[in-house]
Amino acid sequence: MEHAETIAAPARENFFKKHIGDIDPPLFWTTGAIIMATVVYGAVSPKSFDGVLSKLQQIITVNLNWYFILSIAIYLGVCGTIAFGKYGDLKLGKDDEKPQFSYFSWIAMLFSCGVGVGYAFWAVGEPVMHYMNTPYLAESQTPAAMPVAIQIGVMHWGLHAWAVFALVGLAIAFPAYRLGKPMNVSIALYGIFGDKIIGSRFGRFVEFLAAFGTVAGVSTALGLGIISINAGVKHIFGTGLSTSGMVMFMIFLIGCYILSAVSGIEKGIKNLSTINVYVAFIWGAFILIMGPTTDLLNLTVQTAGSYINNFVYMTFWTDFDAKSGWLGWWTVFYWIWWISWGPFCGGFVARISRGRTIREFILGVALVPTLVAIVWFSIVGGASQFAQINETAPMAEALKADMGSGIYVLLSSFSFGDYMGYLVFINLLIFLITSADSASFFVAMQMSRGSYEPTTLMKLIWGGFIGSLALVLLVSGGLQALQKASIIAGAPFSIIIFMMIISLFRMLRKAHEESGRLV
Repeated sequence: MEHAETIAAPARENFFKKHIGDIDPPLFWTTGAIIMATVVYGAVSPKSFDGVLSKLQQIITVNLNWYFILSIAIYLGVCGTIAFGKYGDLKLGKDDEKPQFSYFSWIAMLFSCGVGVGYAFWAVGEPVMHYMNTPYLAESQTPAAMPVAIQIGVMHWGLHAWAVFALVGLAIAFPAYRLGKPMNVSIALYGIFGDKIIGSRFGRFVEFLAAFGTVAGVSTALGLGIISINAGVKHIFGTGLSTSGMVMFMIFLIGCYILSAVSGIEKGIKNLSTINVYVAFIWGAFILIMGPTTDLLNLTVQTAGSYINNFVYMTFWTDFDAKSGWLGWWTVFYWIWWISWGPFCGGFVARISRGRTIREFILGVALVPTLVAIVWFSIVGGASQFAQINETAPMAEALKADMGSGIYVLLSSFSFGDYMGYLVFINLLIFLITSADSASFFVAMQMSRGSYEPTTLMKLIWGGFIGSLALVLLVSGGLQALQKASIIAGAPFSIIIFMMIISLFRMLRKAHEESGRLV
């Protein structure tokens, strides 16, 4: 009997390791317990939960505006210094290693980690809202306010945001691929702590912040995405989904991204991301052709010039004289949000970037999405502005009533635009699937001691966790509170990013010396 039990124990252990993987138990159970406690609080008492978080968020955004604005500026400067400096030719991997993915697939997958939905909807919302209430550089609701409003949207979704992802991603990818280390977020501090960071209490704390921010942020994005999809359903079919309908749709969505996660990066995220880029191109081109084409092209060129010309001013603007509160609601809110998403987006970008040079990595991750944002926001946002000005569609009124309805209201002002709404609907759905898929993959990596290929079951566990969390909070009305929770948890990560910078330069200097490069 004892002999049978002795045999059974290793068998259970082998089964566990085969299907779950080599997990970090303290990190796994602590993260799960804290997230569950947060969910229960948000579901049972959403008003109380939101009230506490709102106070914390206000303290952060009111008193630390200067800090986050300066932090993002420094991150940008560091990225530029590394990309165009002597370390730019170093490889994320061995010197003869080739990129794992084609350039197009790589760029397409960049948008799969949570921000693609923003390009689809905020390209309408921000240009119109900032045109109606322009904070600087132009008087509201004037021709001069049009490119200014668009460039503000580009700033929020362009270089400043992607520099955070590029910096965190590089700090993770370099020790992982160059030095053969596990792909934990905490490994980005290897240049400071060496191997001591692996499995340490501080390392687990860093990974907890990353996992919590990812689960909370993506769960919120999924829930808000369902609300946006509901706006599309209402606009296309004349009636929206009931609460039970949204729940059923969320369950369908969970099933879709779990299937994608099981398929892996090569078949799941890669293929869906590539399809989505083509779908977005079709309806973006439709708006350009059906809208005031010449005006939109002129506006694109002028917006690009305005963005470059005002780049430094916008980066360091703190509204110290007017103290209008606009900054806390918009730019600083975005900066904290992107910092909180830095581990997830940076970690996922790191995972798909093996074989790239550092210069190629930074320019691809930070610059290419910015160029896309300039064109995309100018065309989609510019068309929305013209629709508002020419009174062909009540854009400002629609956005105020329901932010998710903006793109559908714009499309309905064009011939055959309602049919194009179906395509936008599909586009949004795929973006939500790839966002949840990449998030579950990233969290599974953290819980599996930085494994490059976490087990299917581990991805299923966290994919189900993210979807279930979104489902509970969608029904209870606690989504916005969870968004604030992820930002508050992510705010301390700005300090960790500064530590990553120190660590990264130490690793780059050592690798550069070992490579024998003279410059």
